[in-house]
Amino acid sequence: MRAPFHDPLIIPLEGEYLGLSTDLRFSGVMTRTSPDLVNWSEPFPLLPETPASVTNLVGTKFFWAPELVKRGDIWRLYCCASRPGKTQSVIGLAEAADPKGPFTYLGDVIASQHSPDHNHANAIDPCVIADREGKDWLIYGSFFGGIRILPLKENGFRDAFDEGKLIAAGGHKACEGAYCFYDEKRGRYVLFTSWGDLGVDYHIRVAYSQDVTGPYVDAQGYEMTDPDPIHVPGDKLVGGYNFDLPDLPGVMATGHNSLMQDDTGLYIVHHARPEGDRRRPFLQVRRLLLNDEGRCLAWPLTRDEHALTPVDALPENWRFVYLCRYNTGVVYGRPVCIADAQPIHQGTQLRLTLFCKEWDGYVYRQGDKIACTLISPDGEALWGVAE
Repeated sequence: MRAPFHDPLIIPLEGEYLGLSTDLRFSGVMTRTSPDLVNWSEPFPLLPETPASVTNLVGTKFFWAPELVKRGDIWRLYCCASRPGKTQSVIGLAEAADPKGPFTYLGDVIASQHSPDHNHANAIDPCVIADREGKDWLIYGSFFGGIRILPLKENGFRDAFDEGKLIAAGGHKACEGAYCFYDEKRGRYVLFTSWGDLGVDYHIRVAYSQDVTGPYVDAQGYEMTDPDPIHVPGDKLVGGYNFDLPDLPGVMATGHNSLMQDDTGLYIVHHARPEGDRRRPFLQVRRLLLNDEGRCLAWPLTRDEHALTPVDALPENWRFVYLCRYNTGVVYGRPVCIADAQPIHQGTQLRLTLFCKEWDGYVYRQGDKIACTLISPDGEALWGVAE
């Protein structure tokens, strides 16, 4: 069945996928399994019950946005719960020998109390990243006090007793859902964050750092902690879109991503909502490509049974979606004759001049569709689909 997903995390296992997400219909940390990333089982809990320390602090038995990582032979589940609209939240740690559980709750990793000024860190949306030396770090936080990073001990609990270092947002900016990975080839860390109204203009931005603790910098040279609202830090990667093509319906509120690597490639995993409909969100899985500079490009089409293959010749008529950093709503596809964009096409590489910008990226065929994903020097995204 097509299952509702919010704040998705997908773990490839032998012959199947494990999908974790926020689910406020059931207690415990909910997960599902799927053979194909399309058809999902009924949810089942990884924790047998909500720990008393969690319910005592936040007054709820429901968990948000879990993180699951394997360390040695042990799976570590970082789960969070919160009083909505407040910074009264907790991130806890559970362990199991099997990723499907059952997990044993070991204790609270970090808790945050509500403050009237809403400026303190909020203990939600955990992400665990191992640095190049193998040490684990916890990235967490949201709108209120921004995105923070804390060192973890070998046992998975925190190795510091403050809120951690600010690495993105802060100052009541609408930012949450951080996810980080280490690009080993280029020796740097890539930080994804989600911005905007959860139900309408949610979108994903990306920035890069040579050190796990930052600073994370976008293509314009702005740090993700830049307080100037005019700068809009972060390269826009994914946002609401509608190609205005009959078989590609529009979506909005694309955000709260994780990454998944399987034997077919690297994918960005996030949720979205149908355009104009705030109903329960659904899962989107799309290829994530890195260019020679290590900059991220998201593929405009979601994953299906078809691989990406080279294109011999470019079709004449296209629809292009310009994911401008200042437009956070749904962007409609504009018809373009490809010759007018002065294309330079060599193999899978594509360069265009469009919307008064230079764009570089990739073009591929996926099944019966030809599409491209490109970026500008200042970190904006351009998606195209041939008509």
